[in-house]
Order: sequence, then structure tokens, then C-alpha cells
Amino acid sequence: MFGNEELRGPRRRALHRIAIHVALALALVLGAAWAAIQPAEALPSFARQTGQPCSTCHTAFPQLTPYGRRFKLLGYTTTGGAYTFPPYPPLAFMLQSGFTHTNSDQPPPGGDFNSPNNWTDLAQQFSVFWGGKITDHLGAFVQTTLSYDGGGAAFGWDNSDIRYADTATLAGHDVIWGLDFNNNPTVQDPWNTTSAWAWPFIASTFQPGPYAATLIDGPFGGLLTPGNALSAGGYVFVDDSYYAELSLYKTPTYNFQTHMGDCCASDLLGNNITFDGPAPYWRLAVEKNLGEHSIMVGTYGMLASVTPNDISGFGTDKYLDVGFDSQYQWIHEKHAVTLRANYVLERQQFDNVLSQGVASNHIDYLQSLKLQGEYVYDNTYSFGAGYFDIRGTPDAGIYQGNNGVPSPNSSGFVFDLAYLPFSHGGPKIWPWANTRIGASYTMFTRLDGLTKNVDGGNLSASGNNTLFLYAFTMF
Repeated sequence: MFGNEELRGPRRRALHRIAIHVALALALVLGAAWAAIQPAEALPSFARQTGQPCSTCHTAFPQLTPYGRRFKLLGYTTTGGAYTFPPYPPLAFMLQSGFTHTNSDQPPPGGDFNSPNNWTDLAQQFSVFWGGKITDHLGAFVQTTLSYDGGGAAFGWDNSDIRYADTATLAGHDVIWGLDFNNNPTVQDPWNTTSAWAWPFIASTFQPGPYAATLIDGPFGGLLTPGNALSAGGYVFVDDSYYAELSLYKTPTYNFQTHMGDCCASDLLGNNITFDGPAPYWRLAVEKNLGEHSIMVGTYGMLASVTPNDISGFGTDKYLDVGFDSQYQWIHEKHAVTLRANYVLERQQFDNVLSQGVASNHIDYLQSLKLQGEYVYDNTYSFGAGYFDIRGTPDAGIYQGNNGVPSPNSSGFVFDLAYLPFSHGGPKIWPWANTRIGASYTMFTRLDGLTKNVDGGNLSASGNNTLFLYAFTMF
């Protein structure tokens, strides 16, 4: 998602809203029509290139299978289909829309969208992708997105991952190795346990969430968004089992971020932040595949020194994030079960904002826990459930009181039900189409340290419970 840039003039804004609503409504109608034709591929361009149906790479997209993870690690270059580049460019498109209902009215993000029923998510997102091979060893997943959240529209660079990959044999061991360039920490990760590709894979623009989030991985996404940080790094995957990666992230210039559509990353206080020097990101994981079973245990993390609002003379604030994650998959004919766990501990050292008299503590800790399970039948029907818990050091300056409770503690449950009609092949009219239609419900048991009076009035944590009906179609 991208920034809330206002369209100039109410008339232009109204016309823009109508145009996008009509386009997305037509897309939903087409999706329903295709579903009536017959029972695609996470990115249709990947399907055209490999000749494989969605069910080869995904249990229910975008959740990857072992084959899908290796396709990604090999740089999106695996072929086998009739349409490869050159001459066929690996382009794909996505329309994403939905309807949001919250238990209580919400503050407007822009305009008068404070009703518990928000239809403006019907115009949530339209994306264009380059997804696939460039040369024999070079491939890319590059996304640009036009988004709309009720306050206006924005166009810019979204999740992107460019790889050079090859294979080798070293001392009798099979090795996949690669160089990776991306614009969002964890977007390069081949497992669905880290923030960039975390379940439930889609969220409403209007969904309330915890105030606190770690730099790299919050329950509803980290503080960094695509384009706020650029990286260069390398990885190895040995014997289809042992994975290691090291990347360095750097904040692009203000002008670069503005021109690419999303400026800028911010801390919990809303200050724009830039990395003071390279920020290292590391990833270690062990995956074992035993017939129908696959299990991964791993760790990852990031160390960053940041300067809020580029205000010098007060030092830098330092964030150390250390994560531990695990994923188990059982894939058997028409049944697939995936279990995920993710824990992140963040150490925050506030040299800058403490010197400015904003933070109450010099050092705070924040931790995030996510537990999830998903069952998929015939790559077509998906049901998932998850629990999230975020908690940390009370800090009246950082968390700004929260109605007298300066706590980051939040917890709750998420449930998701989805229908994927084209997992085994798309309709005759366009066999590479793909659609996911679903309903997601988020239930808060605690929000920002409180169960009641979350807004300083009578709103309880459960008043932020959110039902999100969604559909996104790729073609």
C-alpha cells in the first residue's frame, strides 16, 4: 500500500473513485463468470513460463510448496512452458478489492469514511507485474501498484525482488547460490513465516491494528514498506536443506522515494527515519523434506541505526530485531496442512528521541508472537486460523499514553476462509487467470494495553473487530 496523496479537486476525486469502482466491479463480475466456466497460477506469467498449474507451486496462493520455494530461489527462471521471454514478456496484472465491516465506527483516514461499513475497499489496489525470466540465470518479481484508500489515490513501486541464481557442486554437495536485490526486508524469503508474505496474505485498508510494531515484523506488517529500503545481498541453499543469506539495506534518497511513490519509513512516533549507514539483514534456516512432509526451523534479523526526521546532534536510535520461525507442511493428494510460528524480539535504544525529551526510557523491548495453521482441500478451499500477541516495555513517551496506559500490549485471533476456483487450471477464455475470494475476521482480545476504553471513551478492544470480504484476480 502507498501514501495517502489527495487528488486535486473534489470533482476529479469523485470521477476517479467512480472509474476505479466501475473497473473493479467489472473485474469481480468477470471473476465470478470464470468460476462458473470451470475450475491458475499465483502470477499467471510464472504459469505461462513453467507450464505448471498453480497447485504445483502453491497449496493456496501465495503459500508456497517446496517446488515453489525452489522456483523462487532459482531466480524465477525455471521454464517448461510454451511462453517464455524472449519473445513473450512475463507480464501479469492484479485487481484487489473488498468490503470492510468493523464492530464500531472508525476514525476517517481521509474524507468521511468513518462508518463501520466501508465500500471504498472495492477500489483497493491494481498492480502490474514483471514476473519471470530475463535471461537464463536472471529473473525478477517487480510490482507497481495503483492504490486507493478513501483519502486519495497513489501510484508507486511495490514489492520487488530481482535475482541472479545458478547451481553448483561443491565437495559433493548440491548448491543453489544467488545474488539478490530487493526493496522490502523479508520479501526475498522463500517461506511464508516472515512479514512480507505472511498469512492471511491480504488485509483491509480500514482494518484497525495495534499501535506498536517492530521495525521488521509487526502483527500487521513492519514499519518499513516497499521502497523505503533497498538491499544487495547473496544467499546459498545447500543440498535442498541448509539456507543462509546476508544482505545490506540502505535508505534511498528522499527524492528517489518520492518519485517511486512511497515516502517515507517512519518510527512509532510518526517521525520519518533514514538508516545511518548500511543495515545488515541475515537469515539462516534448515528445511527437511521427507516424502509428503516438510519442516523448516530458522532465524533471521536486522540491525539498524536510524535518524528520526534527519535531525542531527542527538545521536541515532538503534533497533536490533532477532526473529525465530518454523513451518511444517503436509501435502497429500487433495489435502494440505501448513503450521507456522514466528517470534521477534526487538531491542530499541532511543539515543535520539530520548535526548529530545520524547521517549521515557533509554532502552525498550518489543516482542511479537504469531501462531497460525491452514488447511487446504484440493488446492481450492482454504481455512486458516491464527493468534497474535505483541507486548513490550511500557513507555509513556513512545506510546503516548493510550488513555493513561502507556503499553504496547495487543493480542487477538484471525480467521480466514477462501475459495480458489482456478488452482488446477484457468478457464478456456484465459487459462492463466487466477482468483482468490474470501472472508477474513480479526478479533481483538486486547489493543494497545487495554480491553476497554481503547479510544478514551467507551470503545472496547472488541469494538475494533473486523470482517473483511475480499477478492483478488490475477490475469
